[in-house]
Amino acid sequence: MTVPPVVSAAEELASTQATQVESSGDPSIPPLHTPEEERTLPNGAGIDTVVLERRQRIEVSPPEGPSFGSTGALPPDAPEVDGTLVTPSDGTLIGGIYRVVGRLGEGAMGVILLAQDEQLQRPVAIKLLRSEQMDHPSMQHRLLDEARAMARVHHPNVVEIYAFGEHRGGLNTRDSWPPPSMQGSAPYFVMEYVDGATVDAYVRSRGGAPLPLDEALHLLDQMCLGVTAIHEAGIVHRDIKPSNILVGPGRRVVVADLGLAKKLSPDDAHRPTFSGTPAYIAPEVALRRSVDRALFPRVDVYALGLIAYWLLVGRLPFEGRNMIELFKQHAYRAPPPPSELNPRLPPSFDAPVLAALAKDPEERTATAEDLRFGLLKAREDAPLSWMPMRVLVADDSDEFRALVGMVLEAALPRAQVVTVPDGQAALDEIRKHPPALAVVDLDMPVMDGIELTAAVRALPRGGDFPIIVATGSGGAAEWKRLSQLGASAFLVKPFDAGQLVTLARGLLGDLAEALSKR
Repeated sequence: MTVPPVVSAAEELASTQATQVESSGDPSIPPLHTPEEERTLPNGAGIDTVVLERRQRIEVSPPEGPSFGSTGALPPDAPEVDGTLVTPSDGTLIGGIYRVVGRLGEGAMGVILLAQDEQLQRPVAIKLLRSEQMDHPSMQHRLLDEARAMARVHHPNVVEIYAFGEHRGGLNTRDSWPPPSMQGSAPYFVMEYVDGATVDAYVRSRGGAPLPLDEALHLLDQMCLGVTAIHEAGIVHRDIKPSNILVGPGRRVVVADLGLAKKLSPDDAHRPTFSGTPAYIAPEVALRRSVDRALFPRVDVYALGLIAYWLLVGRLPFEGRNMIELFKQHAYRAPPPPSELNPRLPPSFDAPVLAALAKDPEERTATAEDLRFGLLKAREDAPLSWMPMRVLVADDSDEFRALVGMVLEAALPRAQVVTVPDGQAALDEIRKHPPALAVVDLDMPVMDGIELTAAVRALPRGGDFPIIVATGSGGAAEWKRLSQLGASAFLVKPFDAGQLVTLARGLLGDLAEALSKR
């Protein structure tokens, strides 16, 4: 393979982009599911606020802490001028619906605000874009088109886009663009607010990378699922990195910050637009190489491979002193096999991680789903060190209960899996023989998942094991209450065997680590 020179392209880019430098497993197992929700998008909605509607959905808890990075309250007496963007002050009403509560963070594309949807009475995050994003008369139509594309992505591991609008009074009008008819306005996206930390902050809170193997795989599994959903909607994210991925309640991982996302269309050029963060940028983007449009999604696969490397090894494979040096390493340097840098990592992970980091996109792992299955297969091939344990499954569906039990028995060969049909039977079993892990349904007769979780945590002894709550119904109130009662994690139906296995292994790994420290 011949790779074109990097220095001239990198030097050209360095002058314009310096502001963004940042130094189961078996797919044949049937999905565990309930019928999917239907979603609709209204046609012909106006540009001021295009509401991207859908039917009832599961939501995360209302905010109790920062999201999208550090939170800082805006001065109550005056708006903040951020370049050509005037940040609305607290209390400002955007789109006639969204009341600004505070500022969540900012980036190259704009600022992110916390607001309250006064119509639906829920917190939302609003991304207000800088005027540079409107530097062409056709940009407004393109943003609306891409907002509609992003609104088609309805997945638990992708931040939800609720609406797209135009905020009047959002721009400093000293610039010559936008024209007078458009001055004093800025485009914005209204998104789901996820109460959680970014992946890089989460990893720091856990003592830094590398994470325990199964905890890292649980995070990566959900990242791959989210990116797969984005790609299936015909969109490339283009800025996958730890600070753009959130870990919310119940260890739910959410791919966020779709500000650089691009809808693929037949008239796209064959050269990917330079965008993203150099530490996580694919070689073909850094070098501005012409590639087949069908290969564009592999820039996200490359970034996922880098995140996997960091979580499993403890460092990135490429660490340049400046952008040009970093681009050279992305283009020419072969990453060391992960297990060479982390001797505790099973060598079975070398192949899937390195395949995702192939320099040539044609040789790279084709999809995020393929990367996910490669990691699941690597975990299956790794030696197991589980001690004998007892796992409890409680669900009123005979078929679902049997399938969950079968999956856990295959993934945890030394485990004894006990299944019961309702919450009261589960509590009776727990009192007799406390398990190492429980998987319980939220909606059960006699005693539901909320009541069961509360009763288990109130036991005088033996009630401190991890509890996974599986749910196909419910909402923010149930999720918040379960978190407060001590539920360890959530799985939203439909989910497949790989999601269950990675989550169960991660929680059991945490338990083993805690026991070893006692």
